[in-house]
Amino acid sequence: MIVTAVVTLLIVNSDGVSPSQYDTVYKAVGLDTLSYTPPSAVTVDTAWPSLGSMIDSGKRLVTFLDSKADFTTVPYIIDGRALLLPSIL
Repeated sequence: MIVTAVVTLLIVNSDGVSPSQYDTVYKAVGLDTLSYTPPSAVTVDTAWPSLGSMIDSGKRLVTFLDSKADFTTVPYIIDGRALLLPSIL
């Protein structure tokens, strides 16, 4: 099977679940190996890989967490607050 899609999740963390709890679940089902990890906690627009390179590398899942994301603990769960436009804050 040829996979040609990248999936993006935005997890609304209204229960305040820690990133390590999500990490446990991701690892249990193998999503950690499919997850894109940015090079740093803050990634400028031009530093993101192309969709093609993500697909080719097998990193086809991008996960954002709206609160409590911690790059040092679980780097592939990205702080979604960094993506919000100032006009909607």
